[in-house]
Amino acid sequence: MSIFFAFSDENGQYQQQRSRRFLRTHPYYIRATFLINGSEWKLLSNEFFNLKIRFNLPVDKEIKWSYLWSIRHYQINNKPITSDCDFYFLKDIDYHVLINFVESSLAILNRLSFVKIIYTVTFNNHCPSINETNFYKMHLQDHMQRIEMELQNEEENLSILFFDPISREKNELLRNAYNLLYLEGDFIERYSHIKDSINFENSHHSVGIQIADYIAGIFSGFLKNYSRSKEIFDEKIKPYIRKNSNNDPFGFGIREVPSNQIIRERIRSLYFD
Repeated sequence: MSIFFAFSDENGQYQQQRSRRFLRTHPYYIRATFLINGSEWKLLSNEFFNLKIRFNLPVDKEIKWSYLWSIRHYQINNKPITSDCDFYFLKDIDYHVLINFVESSLAILNRLSFVKIIYTVTFNNHCPSINETNFYKMHLQDHMQRIEMELQNEEENLSILFFDPISREKNELLRNAYNLLYLEGDFIERYSHIKDSINFENSHHSVGIQIADYIAGIFSGFLKNYSRSKEIFDEKIKPYIRKNSNNDPFGFGIREVPSNQIIRERIRSLYFD
């Protein structure tokens, strides 16, 4: 029997009713999950903390992906980072050091024997008005299905899912949606290779959630065609995205929500550029 850990985090936001300002600020909603063999979690954790020491970064602080872009903005504009900023503890660290740290963190995946990455993405400007309960359920369902399909080759395989808390209301929504899918199924008759409940872990306590944050953030930068994000995506993430036997990730490891062939082709053109 093999136990697997699936760590999942989101990037961007979604609202049923979206203003132009919201769409400019949040063009995408992304959920990223990476799946590893549970026996290699300790290796991942040790390597991550050793990396923080090597980069002279505080081991007891979470370095969020969103911090990097805020720090970059401050540094480019020569603005002082004040003590009321969440990332004040990074005020003396150059942005380039932090992006190199993220890249090195993702390079740890190469040390693991099994890694699968799954993305779901919504282009907010092209998404119909879907109530938030159904919206998050759609994303969750795609991740559950793909984890189940990935592990079903061995009857005794089992995955435990770890999510970053969003809010009390959304956490409960995800718990209920997950449990309903688990009990009632969908086109998958039975989710027999994933545990029956989501586990929520505070990201600052979880190496896995922190790396999932980077995986989600890099994909957002890739979609925006940022050169550094695309470089990291191509070298450190693309090899681990779940694919079919023809090495095609679309529908298998990258899934647009809701299904939209035009959006899929837009992502495909960036992916194979």
